[in-house]
Amino acid sequence: MDPKWRNLMMPQSYQTTRPLDVARHYVSHTVATRQFRIFVVLLALVLITRTISSLDIVHLHQTPAVPRTPSPDAGVAHVLGINHYNSEEKQWKQVQNTEEANANTQPRSNFALITWNVDFVSSEPQDRISAAMSYLRSMLISGTEDPDTISPAVIVLQEVNHEMIKSLSENEWVQKNFYVTDVASDKGIWQKSHYGTVTLVDKRIKVKNVIRLHYDSNMDRDCLFVDIEAVSSRTSEVVTVRVGNTHLESLVGARPWRLDQLKLAARFVLYDTNIYTGLIAGDMNPIDPYDLKIADEAGLKDAYLVGGGSEDNVRGHTWGYQTEDNQFPKRRFDKIFHPPGDKIKVEQVEPIGIGEKTPEKPKVYISDHYGVFGNVRIL
Repeated sequence: MDPKWRNLMMPQSYQTTRPLDVARHYVSHTVATRQFRIFVVLLALVLITRTISSLDIVHLHQTPAVPRTPSPDAGVAHVLGINHYNSEEKQWKQVQNTEEANANTQPRSNFALITWNVDFVSSEPQDRISAAMSYLRSMLISGTEDPDTISPAVIVLQEVNHEMIKSLSENEWVQKNFYVTDVASDKGIWQKSHYGTVTLVDKRIKVKNVIRLHYDSNMDRDCLFVDIEAVSSRTSEVVTVRVGNTHLESLVGARPWRLDQLKLAARFVLYDTNIYTGLIAGDMNPIDPYDLKIADEAGLKDAYLVGGGSEDNVRGHTWGYQTEDNQFPKRRFDKIFHPPGDKIKVEQVEPIGIGEKTPEKPKVYISDHYGVFGNVRIL
C-alpha cells in the first residue's frame, strides 16, 4: 500500500506510532474493560476446579479404598444361661432361666439399676472389685434394718477382667443375693477377651432370658441383655423388661462406631414384641461431637437429661477425676438410656462411688469411672 494512503487510513494519533506500540495500546485497552476482567476470573475458576478434580482422581487411583472386613460375629446374638450359687453343693450352676433354680420370686414394678465400669487395666483388680461390692452392699441397704425391704437391684459392670470374675464368683454377698451371667473366665467371650461385660441380677427378680449381642468392633465390644419379669404399676400386668449392659467402642475412630453399635442394641429394646420395655446402660465413651446426640439418633432417651440433668453440669460427670494424664476432657461417660413413651421412668439418676478406694494397702481408686445409680419404675 502506498504510504500516503496508509497514513490517511490510520488515526492521527497512530500515524507516528510504531506497530508494537499500537499492539500494546489495544491490549491495555482490552484488559481495562470490565468484561475482560470477568472473563479472566471465570477462566481461573474453571482451571482451579479442573486441577482439584484431577488431583482427587490421581489420589483415588494412588490410594484405593480397601473395604474393611466386619468382625466375624458382628450382629450375632447368642442366647446364654444364668448362673446361681448352690449353697449345699457350694458351687455355681448354670440354668437357662431362674425357674430351673426353683426361685421364689414376686414381680415388682421397680428396681434399682447400677452401671459401673470397673477398670480392667489398673492394679489390684481383685481388691478393687471386692471393694466395689462392699460399697454397693452398704449403699443398697443404707437406712434400713431389713435388706429385703429395699428394691432389688440389677448391677451391670463393664471392663470386668479375668481376676475380677474369680473374685466375684467367690464373693459371699454375691453368692447369696445374685444371679450372675458369667462366673468362669475360660468360657465364652473370656476365651478371646481380656475383659468384658457382666450382669448381676437380684435373686428376688425372675430372669427369663440372657442374650449377648456382638457388635462390629475392633475391641470385642457387645451388649449383654437380661430379660427380667416385672409388673406394670398402672395395669398390674406381668411384663418382660429387657436390661442391656453395654460398653461402646473406645477412642476416636474413622467411622461412627458407637452410633452404629447403639443403633443395633436399640433394636432389641425398641422392636422386639416379646418385651414390654427396656433399658441400655453402660459406658458410652462420648468423645466425638456426634456422641452428644447418639441416644436420639438411636431412638432412645437419656434418663439423666429427661430427669432435668444438664450435659454441661459437672455434677453429672463420671470420668476424668480419678485418672492421670487424661487424653480426653472430664465428662459424663456412663449413662442410662430407655425408649420414649409412658412405659418406663428412671428417677434419681446420679453418680456413685465418688472417691471410693480399696481398704487394703496400696489404697487405690475402685475405678477410673464413677458408677451411676437409677431407680427404675415400670409404668
